[in-house]
Amino acid sequence: MLTNSFLHLPGFNVDDEEDLWTAGVKDWSGALSSDHVDVQQKKALRRSISALNKRDSVYFGEKYRPGERWRLLPDFADETAFLDIETTGLGGEAYITMCGVLDAGGFKAYVRSDNIDQLSSDLARYKLVVTFNGISFDVPWLRKELGPLLEDAAHVDMMHVLRNVGLRGGLKKIERAIGLDRGDDLSMLSGRDAVVLWNMAQEGEPRALETLVRYNAEDVASLPLLAEFAYGQNSAGTPMAVPGFSSPAHFDTSTLPYDRELVRYLRGL
Repeated sequence: MLTNSFLHLPGFNVDDEEDLWTAGVKDWSGALSSDHVDVQQKKALRRSISALNKRDSVYFGEKYRPGERWRLLPDFADETAFLDIETTGLGGEAYITMCGVLDAGGFKAYVRSDNIDQLSSDLARYKLVVTFNGISFDVPWLRKELGPLLEDAAHVDMMHVLRNVGLRGGLKKIERAIGLDRGDDLSMLSGRDAVVLWNMAQEGEPRALETLVRYNAEDVASLPLLAEFAYGQNSAGTPMAVPGFSSPAHFDTSTLPYDRELVRYLRGL
């Protein structure tokens, strides 16, 4: 929990935080009455208390480097959007085809030429956005096409957080490494296939779009599981540990249709 975290205080590093915990100072209230914390650090703690009471996640997002933002997950769990986009590629002419968003209420697909214009306003209600490589990819792309968004939300990029526990590589590689292998037809598809599916949908293939949405939803649905794993690994043995921390955003992707024969065709290309 954030109130057990001190890494955002001026002059503090990981070792200083561990020393404070070892000295018996486990939370902000204890630190305010402790001789182990100086005047400037206590001032920062009072600002932190105010920010948390105001649900100002951006304050904490700015205080923690990307790899340490796992610390925000429990306190903003009910105000979190898990997000992933699909594009037509990486070149100058490429564009976003869809964005999938998962929160405690379920999954929603925002599709180009349909409802993607609603995305900016819908994202405004969240205090935290969780992505995989979204700092470099998803959010810059969204802002380039849709303008300012997520200005009141901190960003937890699982790619950076998972590096803290020695996990590198793509989303599916990391899933397999920690035992979250999906084991279904769509797990073999890639971003290239997502481009093909979009193009097929534009050419009139009747089930290409729903297959693309399902492909995206599979990626989005894995993010809460990765967040739970990462929080448990990073907080283990510290006062920040939340036994059995579970995100309220879980989604059974099997409720979404897709064309199995179309997926098998893509895997054969």
